[in-house]
Amino acid sequence: MDTLLGNIGYLSAAIGFLFIFLLLLTTKEKSMPKRLLQLTCLLGAAWAIASFIQYRYQLSILPVLLTESLLTLGWCLLVSSSLTNAVQVKDIFREKAPRWLCLFIAATIVLELARFIWPILSQRTFVFLHLCQAIIGLWFVELRFRRTHKDERWAIKPICLGLGVYFAYHFALYADAFLTNILASGFWLGRGWIALMSLPFILLTARRIKHWQSRVYVSRDIIYHSTLLLVAAGYLLVMALAGFYIKSMGESWSDTVQILFFALSALVLASLFLSDTFRKNIMVFITKHFFANKYEYREEWMRFATALEHPEGTQYDTALRAMLHPFGCHSGVLATRQGPNMKVRACHNIDHQHPDIQILLSSAALPAIEHQWIVDVDAARQDKEPAPFRLDATALSAVAELSYIVPLSSSSGTLGVCLLSRPTSTEKVNWEDRDLMKAISRQLSVYLNVFETNQKLAESQQFDTFNRMSAFLVHDLKNVLAQLQLLSKNATKHRDNPDFISDAFDTVDSAAHRLTKVLNQLSNKRVESQSEEEINIEDLIRQVCNTRAVRTPPPQFIEQADLPFTLKTDRERFSNMLSHLVQNAQESTSENGYVHVSTTRKDRYYLITISDNGSGMSSDFIEHRLFKPFDTTKGNAGMGIGAYDAKNLIEQLGGYIDVESEPDKGTTLYIHLPVSVPA
Repeated sequence: MDTLLGNIGYLSAAIGFLFIFLLLLTTKEKSMPKRLLQLTCLLGAAWAIASFIQYRYQLSILPVLLTESLLTLGWCLLVSSSLTNAVQVKDIFREKAPRWLCLFIAATIVLELARFIWPILSQRTFVFLHLCQAIIGLWFVELRFRRTHKDERWAIKPICLGLGVYFAYHFALYADAFLTNILASGFWLGRGWIALMSLPFILLTARRIKHWQSRVYVSRDIIYHSTLLLVAAGYLLVMALAGFYIKSMGESWSDTVQILFFALSALVLASLFLSDTFRKNIMVFITKHFFANKYEYREEWMRFATALEHPEGTQYDTALRAMLHPFGCHSGVLATRQGPNMKVRACHNIDHQHPDIQILLSSAALPAIEHQWIVDVDAARQDKEPAPFRLDATALSAVAELSYIVPLSSSSGTLGVCLLSRPTSTEKVNWEDRDLMKAISRQLSVYLNVFETNQKLAESQQFDTFNRMSAFLVHDLKNVLAQLQLLSKNATKHRDNPDFISDAFDTVDSAAHRLTKVLNQLSNKRVESQSEEEINIEDLIRQVCNTRAVRTPPPQFIEQADLPFTLKTDRERFSNMLSHLVQNAQESTSENGYVHVSTTRKDRYYLITISDNGSGMSSDFIEHRLFKPFDTTKGNAGMGIGAYDAKNLIEQLGGYIDVESEPDKGTTLYIHLPVSVPA
């Protein structure tokens, strides 16, 4: 079993060395470290193949020692070239110490070649020489690490770790062999695996060090899955050693107990690999210690583009998921600016009525958009953020579910914010996370702006269709008007003529029929004048209530004493808007119900309240259909533009509408109009 594992290790190491060699051939840059790394990889493959053949067929170890000396020389030359930033071979030997140490290894190679012809030295002497080579290799690694500035050590850490383990293992191997005069087979067979484990670290350094000019791409996924395999292998090895230890202690256990022991071990391993937290922690560890950047930006942008190309749910839901995914956020909220307020458009893994949402949106969303600042909620609670973004810690939940406020803003995009829970892709959010958040938020702002612009364009096309239809209806009205004008003109002459009277009734009947048809199609909409004037809102409401009193239940106006309530707007359009809203309340309420209209003042706004105890509306209907144009529940009785027109008029005046409703309990409309409206 040990022999099989050892041979697999040597063959795997040979494949690994050849893989890196071929990978380096794909890069066009030429540099001394790159050429030395290619040469060393070839020597490493030769060493691994020689070791495999030697142990497989029990041949002399001299060829193995020779290839190992060549490999050690290659490693030392590679490290020395990085120390001196060598451009040519002669630059490597500018310093005395590397020159003499490399000469020592070269002399060992000459002696090993000479032994094929004339055995001058014993095998024990060569073991000692290789022990010295391992010491020299460790010295080179330590020298390289010590001479590197502390700010640049992150780049050479992998190769120092990989070669350090490689030379330390060989030091232990040859020290044991020199003391016992026997090469331990266990040590000998493990060399292939040690070399294989060192290769990823060396490859990472080739990617990190700029002056090596070896632009090798190392996939994070490959390192991630390789790390998982190493973790699994290490875990299974520990379990096997535990079983071996129990047996070595003389304890006896049945086959059933052995099966249950290893089944339980496999269950624990599977549980770890299925754990999202465990896998995320592994990825964070790899990103932190093996890569210069936290994110693989090419993959992130490809994933981001794919998410936008294949939406799930509304465009707002898609945008929110695209923001959450790169940072591993469990929950989030997307809200856009609507007049002076923020409107929640999408929620993920959080209730849209969560109290923290409205607090964060009302207190920090607009400053975040205005200053283009990503707000750390925890820091803002502790007054560590600048003044505009500080939050009242007592108003928020004790355990904050939302940790960051990311503004959505661009020169031509939608204004809004994303509220994110704490990212799990990193231990601490730094400048790189914030830069990626800003880049994604700008793209989402443009994406949502395109979506909303397309919606407005579709609405404009619907209005264009409506206007074209209205042209035909106006033509019918003109015909009816012409008939009635003709009838009025001839009445003075023929009012006493029985035939004229009969024709007159026929004409009136025809006109009534055509007008009924027109009214059914127009849903009582008519061309409105746009002349503005200063109007008293209370007088206008009183007039609307009197007009609508012909239908049950009659609306009741609850007047507020000494409340000056004037507004500059188009009287006819505003009156029609109020009449339509009151009519809707009457139509949804039974004869025994009530419709109340009241006015008051709240902060900077006049407030008109229209309430009823009618059939009510669901939250889904309010969110998606109430203010959507050309969406009506009255069939052919309406065009579905009344509520939409009311909302547009109020927003044009600088106000907004809030709706509270429950099915079978009633509805309350809150119309907020600013106290001072610009002319």
